[in-house]
Amino acid sequence: MRRWLKFFGLALLGAILFLIVAVKTGPSNLGRVFALLFDFNSFSLVIISLVVVYFGALRSSIVLRSFGYKLSLWSLTTLWLAGFGVGYALPVSALGGDVVKVYFTKKKFNFLSWERAIAATGAERILDATAFFVFLVAGLAVFAIKNDLTTVLSVGVLAGLAIIMAGLVLFYFKARKKQGILQGLFDFSGLAKLKFFKGQGNDILLGAEKEMLVFFHTSKSYFGQALAVSFLRYLALFARAWLLLFFVTGHIGLFKSLAVFGFTNLGSIPPVPASLGTLELSVGLCFKGLGLGFDSGAVFSMILRSIDLLLCLVGLVYGAKFALAIAERRVLSLFKIGRGQTPSQT
Repeated sequence: MRRWLKFFGLALLGAILFLIVAVKTGPSNLGRVFALLFDFNSFSLVIISLVVVYFGALRSSIVLRSFGYKLSLWSLTTLWLAGFGVGYALPVSALGGDVVKVYFTKKKFNFLSWERAIAATGAERILDATAFFVFLVAGLAVFAIKNDLTTVLSVGVLAGLAIIMAGLVLFYFKARKKQGILQGLFDFSGLAKLKFFKGQGNDILLGAEKEMLVFFHTSKSYFGQALAVSFLRYLALFARAWLLLFFVTGHIGLFKSLAVFGFTNLGSIPPVPASLGTLELSVGLCFKGLGLGFDSGAVFSMILRSIDLLLCLVGLVYGAKFALAIAERRVLSLFKIGRGQTPSQT
């Protein structure tokens, strides 16, 4: 219940921010959004977005191959889309989409253990975070140098990101020595046995962490491939932002594009559904600081969200399909048990 209250509270906050930005930009700029969305050039942004999805699924395939599983790339693509759809539309927690992806992956491929399903998704999250924060810090650093506003905000954000980057460095350092960090977190926080997995949550997560350490330390070839694909994915996202910046403003400068991409990533961090309001505010401030105009930043954000919402809707369709298939199997299993069969006979 508390999570849903948090969700609706953040959704309301995002809606308020969005309305403030929409009123500030005026109806003429909303017209620009629709004109650019239905322009043929926007088709190129959709194509790049599909490339981003492909890289996400390819990384999943590489990580799972390191565990000895060669799975269908199409199946992994649909699972990636389902996780993205839920995480983008319903970010009740920072890991919402990942939890759904783990669950659907385990249910679709029953031969996977919970530990390996969690480890695979966790490894992807860390690889993704590595590329994400490299581009984010680079973009904010460029903005700190080139913006026309005070740099206090940029310096403060960079300081916060430095702490997060330190956490990633700590993980990689621990992984190099085959040392985990979860047990220390459990001991420090004083958490009792986690309630999921019939009270075995801690054991499951510690087992998943061991599997992740094997991937990061032992499977160096697969790790290198997966990390490279993660950076290719963010290069594709950067290319999409660069192209959209050109469509909106006519500017093609590399450094300004990098700064805009950094603030696009920054606006996606708060767990607000579809980054509503936060994306407009973040990118709008960046555009204003770079001399490109707050209104153009709002237009940029709305177009970008529209494309991501399209992928989100596709992902939610696949998520609903997976959920219905799981529910159908459970109903059939209960029906057969009622007729005197055991679950193993289903």
